[in-house]
Amino acid sequence: MIFPLSRLGVCGVLALLSSCSLLELKPDYKPHDKLAVVPQEFLYTGHEPFNEWLDTPVHIHLTEVPLMDVFEHPALRALRVEWTKRPKENPLITIHRVAITRRQLLWALGQDHQLAMIAHTVPGGQSYVEIRTRAL
Repeated sequence: MIFPLSRLGVCGVLALLSSCSLLELKPDYKPHDKLAVVPQEFLYTGHEPFNEWLDTPVHIHLTEVPLMDVFEHPALRALRVEWTKRPKENPLITIHRVAITRRQLLWALGQDHQLAMIAHTVPGGQSYVEIRTRAL
């Protein structure tokens, strides 16, 4: 039986339209979101390979690892880090994530432990990330 739209009312029309669109939805099975929580300008450079490396999801399993040793994890080992002002404390870090981008990981470490990070690209040389504590 076909009902005229005027008899269905606004709610009836919306219900019909939403049920049709449910059939078209396709779930995103990716366990990560490249832009989640992280400001787009964080550690962004014009060097596209570096940006791609930072935005690659990795598996992180750290249990009570000292903060300054986190950068030796295989997911971050290729990152050249230069500390300009180290934190007074070296707290133990525990992170277990199936998929997190390196940029998200660095952002989380920076926010949780008051670290400022600046990407430096060196033409023809080895680029690095400068890290310094913001704690007084």
